[in-house]
Formats: sequence, structure tokens, C-alpha cells
Amino acid sequence: MNTGERLKQLREQYHLSQSDVAKVLHVTTSLISSYEHGERTPSPPKLIQLADLYHTTTDYLLCRNNIYDEAILLSLNGLSSRQIILIRELVDTMRIR
Repeated sequence: MNTGERLKQLREQYHLSQSDVAKVLHVTTSLISSYEHGERTPSPPKLIQLADLYHTTTDYLLCRNNIYDEAILLSLNGLSSRQIILIRELVDTMRIR
């Protein structure tokens, strides 16, 4: 998954239109579309606004990690990669049930 795909997924998860997001960021709908299609990358200030809007981190949006929730990210600080993978697998298993 790339940044554009994550932006689209989050927008849809929050039941927002591209127009809704454009209004919040004070940009055009076509710019939001170009972000989601990977044609453009949000500037650092816009990236921060998007992270705030979707209650996530810029690292998640930039695909630097796969942890969506900042609170979870902070609570995993100090755990090994293997421990984090195991926790994610447990959470995924719980979601299926």
C-alpha cells in the first residue's frame, strides 16, 4: 500500500468525500484526487493536517510504519519487532471473530 492508497482508505473509513477533505485542507478537490492517485505528494504542512484529520501519524501516511494509531505506536515503544508482529496478529485474529 502506498501513501495515496492509505489516504483514500482513511477518507473512505471516515465517510468523507474528496470535497470534504479539500475543504478542511483549504485546497481543491482535484488536489486531493491527485494525492490519492499518487500523482502528487502532500507538502509537509498538508501531511500534518491529513494525519490530524485521520487521527494517525505522518509516518503511517508515508508508509514508514504500518501502525495506524499513534497511541498504539507509543505503547509499543521498547518492544521488539517480533513482539509487535505477534501483537498485530493477535489483534487481527480478534477482529475476525
